[in-house]
Amino acid sequence: MPTVRVRDNENFELSLRRFKRLCEKAGILADLRRHEFYEKPTWKRKRKKAAAVKRYQKKILREQLALERDRQPIGTGNKREAA
Repeated sequence: MPTVRVRDNENFELSLRRFKRLCEKAGILADLRRHEFYEKPTWKRKRKKAAAVKRYQKKILREQLALERDRQPIGTGNKREAA
């Protein structure tokens, strides 16, 4: 649990903002939302599989863009330099 020490003559809103930022970095709210309702094991598997598919597609897209960038002939990158 994140703790925040209130400094001398510090505004309460500023302390609260620091506390919220620490909670966000620690992932407390995300964890709380995840545990708010019971998630069936099949839903967990489905969510994890969807995340894996999304990561894989993102990886493939990055590799394709890298290949296209490497395939460009030399000298066709920036038209302003040629003019």
